[in-house]
Amino acid sequence: MADATHSYFDWQVSTLMLAYDVIDPLPRSDHKRINDRQTKVEQEIQELAQRVIPPAYRDHPEMEFPPAVVMLLTRATIGRAAEVMGVSKSE
Repeated sequence: MADATHSYFDWQVSTLMLAYDVIDPLPRSDHKRINDRQTKVEQEIQELAQRVIPPAYRDHPEMEFPPAVVMLLTRATIGRAAEVMGVSKSE
């Protein structure tokens, strides 16, 4: 399951990186700014997870998340991407 967790985190990072690219595109040659943005996004995802994951799972990271927790994380990630891009629910 560790691979699935890692892949999910990669998806979250990619989703938010793309959202930030919509509002502030970075040249592919600007490795420092891309790395800085990725570090910021990874921290943002960690903070998002701390807010969204129920305490029973947050306090026991060895527990596998049920689908309901994954859905909470997915909604939060997509919701944050929409906020970053300035997309409202009605659009």
